[in-house]
Amino acid sequence: MAVDPSVLQPNDGSDGQSYERSAKDFIRTRFGSRRGLIRSTNLQQFSKWTVPASWQALWEAMQDQQDDVKLAFLDHLATQGDLGEAMLAKVAIKSNDTAIRHEASRRIRRPACDAVVAIIDLGLRDKRHVVANQAGLLAGKVDAFAVIPSLIFAQATADEKKNDGDLAWIAIGSQISYVANVQAVVGDGAAAFTPVIGNLQTGVLMRVQDAMVYNYRSDVHQSLVTLTTRDFGQSTADMAWDIKRWWRWFNEVYVPFQQARAAAAAASTTVPAPPTPPATADTAPASDK
Repeated sequence: MAVDPSVLQPNDGSDGQSYERSAKDFIRTRFGSRRGLIRSTNLQQFSKWTVPASWQALWEAMQDQQDDVKLAFLDHLATQGDLGEAMLAKVAIKSNDTAIRHEASRRIRRPACDAVVAIIDLGLRDKRHVVANQAGLLAGKVDAFAVIPSLIFAQATADEKKNDGDLAWIAIGSQISYVANVQAVVGDGAAAFTPVIGNLQTGVLMRVQDAMVYNYRSDVHQSLVTLTTRDFGQSTADMAWDIKRWWRWFNEVYVPFQQARAAAAAASTTVPAPPTPPATADTAPASDK
């Protein structure tokens, strides 16, 4: 992980309390058919929801509401410090509404705080490709440079595909007809034989019972190129989708570059202490006079 995940565990005394019922009651009674001044007043009451453990239940309860309710809640989260921004990051990654994802990401400070970085890192590790792609997009929007290693490994995956039975089959062959048997036909003063035709198949049958599916996450890859190019000062697009090359570059080029830049910044901000003037008759301690 880029940061310690414990930054997402608030010390708010909630003790695992469930807020699902209270969140549904709040949304149902304050909004719905409410209009005008009453609705505007109720939108301001989101300020009472300051317990981070309640935000997820509140967000789920308002999914059928109009956008003004959701935007008011996002505005409230933006005032709740790092954990509020972490909830904004969750919305920006997992919401199905493109406009809401944009509004949530717009309210996150740049560069991203540790809580937001932790949410993005968890999103990049999600097995659902849409979640990983949205996490990659958010990383690029909020300057989450700390998740560059996770972006490297999340830009492409190999997923094993297994089914009960064949995934596909291919047959290449030919059929040859032949007389497999004859049946006697007997009539008055006559007899004959009816042939039974059989078919012989020759050739090759290929059965596909297992497969490896490679998924290239273009949004994650684009954010990786954008972040590294902007921070390193040189284009990294030539590394394309070569994950091994990316990892070698990160360890052998990017990390030393970051260390040298940090050392130079530390040296430029260090102000040397003024030298101590030598002791003279006028400046000698009183005990020596």
